[in-house]
Amino acid sequence: MDVDNSRRSADAVPALAGCQEHARCLESFGAAVRELLELHEQQWFAILDGDFESCRFDILIHMANERKLSAKYAYLRHVETHGCSDFNAFNQTRARSHHG
Repeated sequence: MDVDNSRRSADAVPALAGCQEHARCLESFGAAVRELLELHEQQWFAILDGDFESCRFDILIHMANERKLSAKYAYLRHVETHGCSDFNAFNQTRARSHHG
């Protein structure tokens, strides 16, 4: 997996008219997910290279996962309280994950 090739630009994040906070929360969540994926990838390459200290990534992965969860719940909280969401984006993402 090449994380760099799977990155989406900020322009690709579904934007809702008039709700910059929604876009900001979604962008933060995406950045946290990318960070977590990059750390997993780095750990994987360290393992493949025979790095006997590849477990050093575990705490970094744990911390990145905490940031991801925090960003996820901030996003969900915003959607719930503000009532804005782009269900078409969710459905497209779900369809790609089931067919890809």
